[in-house]
Amino acid sequence: MAGFGAISPQAYMMQRVLPPRGPAIYRSGIKEGEKGYEIYAQPSSTNPTLIISNPVYDDDDNVIMPGYYELILSYDRQILVLAQAGVEVARFPVFKVEEDKTQEVTPQPMDNKSQRKLDNEQKKKEKTRKKQIRQGQIPDETSQIYTNATIEYDEKGDYYLIKYERGRIRAWGAIK
Repeated sequence: MAGFGAISPQAYMMQRVLPPRGPAIYRSGIKEGEKGYEIYAQPSSTNPTLIISNPVYDDDDNVIMPGYYELILSYDRQILVLAQAGVEVARFPVFKVEEDKTQEVTPQPMDNKSQRKLDNEQKKKEKTRKKQIRQGQIPDETSQIYTNATIEYDEKGDYYLIKYERGRIRAWGAIK
């Protein structure tokens, strides 16, 4: 029996042809970090997200519809701004602000071993950042910050209490 091109008659009669052994000539498929939502995604905000599940009415019959909102504390810490998709929806006065001083870190003198360990960690972070830039990713420059935002109705005072937490700062505002 004659051969069929590059395939021998014995291989042609086999039910299953095994792939060639050895390393792959090229890698196919989408690699980690090349998906569209990873490359073109908006950078995440460090402000807390406030989830409003019921419509919120004030004394002037203005309404804030249910949805997901970003809660932003102004630089002077006097106003809480409620924004949705980057558009300001409402502003609330802040009546109390606290800053937690217990989490402040005072620099401690280091011995050689801990200094070398810190230097190695910084080198690894810099190497990872350069690799991300080379691959076209936006490196994550921010560290993880605790954020929380809540809203609750106080029937006794007939107002909504808004609590803002970001890192060491807490603020409370009200909608009357």
